Amino acid sequence: MAWRDAAGLGRIKDGSINGLKAELMRRDIALRDLKLQRERAEVVERETVREMLRLLGTKLDLLLRLKLEVELGPRVAGKSAAEANVEGALILDEIREVVNGNLARFEPDAIKATVAAE
Repeated sequence: MAWRDAAGLGRIKDGSINGLKAELMRRDIALRDLKLQRERAEVVERETVREMLRLLGTKLDLLLRLKLEVELGPRVAGKSAAEANVEGALILDEIREVVNGNLARFEPDAIKATVAAE
């Protein structure tokens, strides 16, 4: 009985061979359903999502550094606070545009990577 619980089969009430076969069939069906979802591009591999998020994080970091550390100073130099706020809003719009463009490509790129991995 202990091996059955260790194998995750403890929830089978009768523990008979028929019960074990039924559990095996349920698991096979669930596995096939997952494979079908992946083939229909309804599921993306976890590792693919991690890699894509890492890449998006890196791009966002570089974008923020460029816009805030490099461009912000020269763009607001000699301007009033109101003009600096306008420049800040323009920079925010530029950042938002780049991020949204990358997110729009995220799903197709992730699906391509998942299909290529199979």
